Amino acid sequence: MGWDNVNLYLLILLHMWICSQASLVVDVNCWWNQALPVVENVAVVCNTSAQGSTDRCELCQLYIIMHEQTHYLPSACANTIKTIHIPVASEHLVNIDCKLVCQDNKDEPCRVTGRGGYPPFPPSRPDCSIEDLEEGDIHCSWERSNEPMIPTIYILHWQDCDENVNSRESDSENGVIKRAEYMKNTDIGVWVTAKNLLGSAQSEVSVFNTGYITRPDAPYITNHTSQPLEIFWEMDCEMLSFSDIKCQVQYHALEDKDWTEVDDYQVTFLLEEPQPFTEYKFRVRCHCGEEEVMSHWSTVYSVRTPPAAPTGQLDVWTDCAPNSNTSSCNVFWKEMPPSQAKGEVNYYVVTLKLDNGKENKLVTRQRRDTDSQHPDENGCHQLRHFPLQPGVKGVFVSANTSMGMSDPTFMAFPVMAQTTPEVNLSVMGENHKLFVTWSEPSQFSESLLEYVVQHMSVELPHTPCLNWVKVNRTQRSVTLTGEFRNYTAYNVSLFAVINNHSTFLKSAIAYTLQGVPPEVPQFHVKNISHSSVTLMWIPIPVHESNGVILQYSVGLNETRVNVSSDRTSVQLLELQPAQQYHAWVSAVTSTGEGVRSITTFSTTDEPGYVTPVLLAIIILLPLFILILLFAFVFLLWTLSPTWCFPKIPDPLNSKSFKHANFQHVWPGYCSTSESSLKISELEILENLAPTTPTHPSETELVDEEPHQKQRDGIQRLESEKSKSGSVSEHGGWTKDYSEVVDTDEEEEGGDGEEEKDEDWVEQNCVSDYERHFMPS
Repeated sequence: MGWDNVNLYLLILLHMWICSQASLVVDVNCWWNQALPVVENVAVVCNTSAQGSTDRCELCQLYIIMHEQTHYLPSACANTIKTIHIPVASEHLVNIDCKLVCQDNKDEPCRVTGRGGYPPFPPSRPDCSIEDLEEGDIHCSWERSNEPMIPTIYILHWQDCDENVNSRESDSENGVIKRAEYMKNTDIGVWVTAKNLLGSAQSEVSVFNTGYITRPDAPYITNHTSQPLEIFWEMDCEMLSFSDIKCQVQYHALEDKDWTEVDDYQVTFLLEEPQPFTEYKFRVRCHCGEEEVMSHWSTVYSVRTPPAAPTGQLDVWTDCAPNSNTSSCNVFWKEMPPSQAKGEVNYYVVTLKLDNGKENKLVTRQRRDTDSQHPDENGCHQLRHFPLQPGVKGVFVSANTSMGMSDPTFMAFPVMAQTTPEVNLSVMGENHKLFVTWSEPSQFSESLLEYVVQHMSVELPHTPCLNWVKVNRTQRSVTLTGEFRNYTAYNVSLFAVINNHSTFLKSAIAYTLQGVPPEVPQFHVKNISHSSVTLMWIPIPVHESNGVILQYSVGLNETRVNVSSDRTSVQLLELQPAQQYHAWVSAVTSTGEGVRSITTFSTTDEPGYVTPVLLAIIILLPLFILILLFAFVFLLWTLSPTWCFPKIPDPLNSKSFKHANFQHVWPGYCSTSESSLKISELEILENLAPTTPTHPSETELVDEEPHQKQRDGIQRLESEKSKSGSVSEHGGWTKDYSEVVDTDEEEEGGDGEEEKDEDWVEQNCVSDYERHFMPS
């Protein structure tokens, strides 16, 4: 037992702690009367409702902030209603805020709602009846007279014969008086009060005897006759004669929406002058004898009247290709409505008058389904159409029913006017309607019969989905209605019918509702230079633009320019060379700007401008090639053996060379400065076979230099006698330098040497140079 008390105590403490920590949320609703004129001192009514911890809300204060003024509410806990007068006009009451400040310095959430409303108008007088005799409760209902736009409650009051008043509150337009709360067969008065924060209103009083308010059963319509159209019903009034039964009848045609009500009928009703082949609906309610309460309405009873001969003519129109003859035309006509056909249409007859005077009658069968009564998948009503053949000069169309044929309708052939009439056409779209206005054409105002306004979806130019409205010649405007779709382009054309011919006047593209256009297709750049570029794009098709394209916005990075909607390119100038740019284009409608198409391009270099990289290549590439060439030569020189470079004999030792006119062959070979030079001769003795003695036939080569210049400018070459020398050996090959012979000393002994030279010339032997290089 002790542990149970301890657990209970702990649970109570835990519950108290949880409640103390529970959050508090206060809702505030503020209203002002919109029915009053705009004044400078508005009465704003606010009520509060708290959710959460009631203990915590006692520690908090609620403030309402309106138009930079703070107002204190007396309590944040219970439902509180307070009227605050704000010294501003009601049009300035836009933002309302609230603040909930608690003593523990912890602010709680507060939600506020503020809007204008209306006080209630007086409700209708309550209609009360006893629906079930065994239950005996009185059910009362009423109708409100206006829409207060704020929560409104209804209070049902009743007063008995002793003037005792009772009441019951209701959230809807009905209430119940319990059987124990009234006396049977006594007079009572009942009324209703409507009430909200902005005011209250009371209905008229309904006085009745509680013994005569039992609602009878609804009547039952049994049958009818067609000619004349009369309905019959039965009503159970417990042995009462027909004269004691009072009934109300309501009826309407199928095309109408509102009921027509007539009174004071007993058990039958005759409808005078009904429309042929028209479906009517009927319902009846009655009360018996002294009963003051009408029964509920009976079940709806439907009747179709017999058919009759069709009246009126078909609505016929033609659609032809531009600048073509009648062979490329289609004849269209709207299906005859039941009000004109006065029966079911069996088929249509198309009569063609040919150029040769003959007539052809063609029959098109009417569909037996209900497709023609509803829009098809393209959103337009199905039309009957017929393609024309060459040689037709007249077309007549009529409808056939079981009761006869309609009057034939002549089709007005289109003709091209010699001059285009000057007509101002304006088409505005709004709320799934097209408002069309135009000016009067002055060229043929006297012969004008009527106007025809045709509209067709641009998405479906090759389908028989067009519509038209024929307008009286005195009118200058018309409102087109139908199954219009949002963001869809419609081609609205105006025609004039003149002397049984139609003439095209003007056309315009219109939308019932416009949207943001899509992305511009195929955006690209062309003709890029160092300072300019051409931006090009493809215009958005009309059936995809979602609205009338007002302009195109073209941008380069963050710069924008607007161009006309008929432009498809723009040239941008004064660009920087060798610079990358981001270009974009977007379409604009009355709704806004569409998605941007973006592309990136770079301008070219300025003419004559050499980039630093190219300049470096031009300078360094020859140097690099020269370095490679020197490196290659050096590599060959270091790696190749001596035998790769054999000794070539000196051409000066050639016999032919000695006798040649050297100055003539190589003019200027020896200059004046060179003739005075002293050349020393270094004699080189070679022994190609180091271990073998020199053979007497071996030729000794001596290098000679010119030392005398003749008067006629011809240089003579002097030869020196070859001398033998010893050879020393070094590594298998030996070279020995025997002596240095000065050319001056050589001149002293010139006479002896000349004799030797002449002997050398007369020899028949050939030098090594001639043997190697000139074998012939």
